[in-house]
Amino acid sequence: MAAARQALTRGIALQKAGRLLEAARVYSGLLQENDRNADAWHLLGTVEIGRGNFDAAEQMIGRALKLQPESAVFHNNLAYVLGAKSRLGEAEAAYRRAIALDPNYAEAHFNLAQSLRIAPGDPLIAALEALRGKPGLSREARCLLEFTAGKVYDDLGQPDRAFGHFLAGNRAKGARPNPAYGSEYLGRILEVCGRDLLSGRSVARPGGVRPVFIVGMPRSGTSLVEQVLASHPAVFGAGELPYIQRIAGAIGAGAYPARAYPECLPDLPETVLAGFAAAYRRESLAMAGGAAVVTDKAPLNFRHLGLIALLFPEARILHCRRDALDTCLSCFFQNFAKGQEYSFDLAELGRFYQDYRKMMAAWAEVLPIEVLDLHYEDLVADIEGVGRGLLAFCGLDWHPDCGRFFETRRPVLTASRVQVRRPPYASSIGKWRRYERHLGPLLEALGPYAKGEGDLPQRNSAATACTASEIDRNMYLVSDT
Repeated sequence: MAAARQALTRGIALQKAGRLLEAARVYSGLLQENDRNADAWHLLGTVEIGRGNFDAAEQMIGRALKLQPESAVFHNNLAYVLGAKSRLGEAEAAYRRAIALDPNYAEAHFNLAQSLRIAPGDPLIAALEALRGKPGLSREARCLLEFTAGKVYDDLGQPDRAFGHFLAGNRAKGARPNPAYGSEYLGRILEVCGRDLLSGRSVARPGGVRPVFIVGMPRSGTSLVEQVLASHPAVFGAGELPYIQRIAGAIGAGAYPARAYPECLPDLPETVLAGFAAAYRRESLAMAGGAAVVTDKAPLNFRHLGLIALLFPEARILHCRRDALDTCLSCFFQNFAKGQEYSFDLAELGRFYQDYRKMMAAWAEVLPIEVLDLHYEDLVADIEGVGRGLLAFCGLDWHPDCGRFFETRRPVLTASRVQVRRPPYASSIGKWRRYERHLGPLLEALGPYAKGEGDLPQRNSAATACTASEIDRNMYLVSDT
């Protein structure tokens, strides 16, 4: 028993380090010794979640539940899998079962609230308030419960009460600013990635699948854009892939350790760039099967568009835009699992939004690959009209399934996984007005963007590629953090 426990601990450590295949081997070894080890079945299922194999994950966690049907954790993680597979009713039931088994399970309360719209009289409300009133809660549990309460009271139409909980939840995160999101880091990237570098160097374009990168602020409509695209039979939606950020880290740490990323980019041999591009294709494009297009929907890849242009000159960039205040408010209301430290403070969030917009303006002046500027509000109002331009930009004809994207059954893991299962709706447009009295620090930090100013000019419409900005790039490079 002690040896099995030690092996589980080793597997969990490997899993947390991202070494999923090694963790899976540990759990599989335990199951070869004893196929009634419920923890090993469950953890093997969570590895499959990390690998995107949701059918296998459901089967394995189901095996664990047959052995330990009273495990709240197993029910919670099964619910996550069911939600990712669009079986929302079953997911809700599994979350509620987890709470019934363990009323103190803060994560299950949070997950349930995120999976549906809370109505007056829902038993979750009383259970949540009872749990929030208990002493001795950990900081992590308190944080989850504050975000849960914020979501509940937002659904119930009580904005003042909801905002207080969201504010408390963000403060409970205790996050410190991350230099990877700061003006200095972003400015260094732009200083290196000028027109001379980007137009003069790139990996030779291969045939086959075309990568499409969907970028922008989180909560700006990136999941909706990917869902519309992925509803086309020629498109594979890969979700939020971590590979571009990993390549940026590996280039600085491994290829030229004497020079950090991005300063090392001008010195990288073509063979190094080609090697990283090939590794990306092996990890991501291989998932596409017979698709002609594969999407990578990691919004913050907007920081690395210069690197993407060097690696993938055949790529297309989809830049998702949404009202600045709606975008930032939605970020503030989202309990991001990791990263996005800029989002936990309204003033910091507004400054990051300014940096993002200025960076996109600078990219528009120097990128040699095409960028399509998409407005969330326009897409919601006219899925087919804007969608046709979106697909044409990717080299595809319109397909009627794209207009019924909410019926497409594919795993969606982002915070918008419930929203993309619904027909287009405009109820979230202008939502910031209900919270305006609380948004002083954000309004001040956003500056002109709070009023919709500072927008990038367009060539033709929301469904055409963006052009060069009038914003002075040098102003961006000396902006404050």
